[in-house]
Amino acid sequence: MSGRENSRDLLESRLGDALSKAERGSVACIPFLTPLEKKQAERVLRARGAWEQAWLWGGYPNAERACLFLMPEYLTAMLTFSPNECPPSEVEALLEEELSEAVCAVRIKGSGYRTLGHRDYLGSVLGLGLERDALGDIAVQNEHEAVVFCPRTIAAFLCQSLDKVASDTVKCRVWTLDESFTDGRRYQPLSDTVASPRLDCVVAALTNLSRDEAQTAVRTGLVEVEFEPVERVDLTLEPPVTISVRGFGRFILRSFDGETRKGRLRMRADKLI
Repeated sequence: MSGRENSRDLLESRLGDALSKAERGSVACIPFLTPLEKKQAERVLRARGAWEQAWLWGGYPNAERACLFLMPEYLTAMLTFSPNECPPSEVEALLEEELSEAVCAVRIKGSGYRTLGHRDYLGSVLGLGLERDALGDIAVQNEHEAVVFCPRTIAAFLCQSLDKVASDTVKCRVWTLDESFTDGRRYQPLSDTVASPRLDCVVAALTNLSRDEAQTAVRTGLVEVEFEPVERVDLTLEPPVTISVRGFGRFILRSFDGETRKGRLRMRADKLI
């Protein structure tokens, strides 16, 4: 059994435990799922007729990594909410204890001695012995600050233990998000023309690979579409869609904007930088 299959089976087991807890009348929480795990969880819960009881929250709207909360049926009958959106006030009030324990923001501020990036923060936090799946997003705010989302217990640990990021001295504090917060994602706009909306054509254009090289990348499992491995070179893409190519990064195919005189599609995309 592959590591990916093991991970999927473990997630299904955790979802089963969470459903059992919700059936007993309590709110269940599974911390910080990856984008792929969120998709897998949605499939499992839809199959079990429980997706309407689920709410995803990673500390801000559309966080990549998010905790999954499963509500008892009596709560879902009383509330209206959408996965991955800001909690309505009544949801926030009912989940106040669970939310405050599961999702906490820690602001990390450097001295200004050097520019710090996402890899610097991630490496230093993991260097304390934490596992990546224990953390939510790391949102870089500027050259010297970032916000890490994590459970409250880990927030306390970071505030006590993290005093260096790369070679810079830092200070950490639990922080309440305000209008200055940004998700930290920066994009490089890309445009090109492609022969068709097939996956191999788009990958070739995004990465500057030849068509044959792009097909090899797809067939050897180097390409993910919406965070899932895809090995069909002829898959037709419908924007917007996220495409990851190992060794080249992550892209968002934004649109196909009509045809050129030679019948090629005008493609517009962004690369996450």
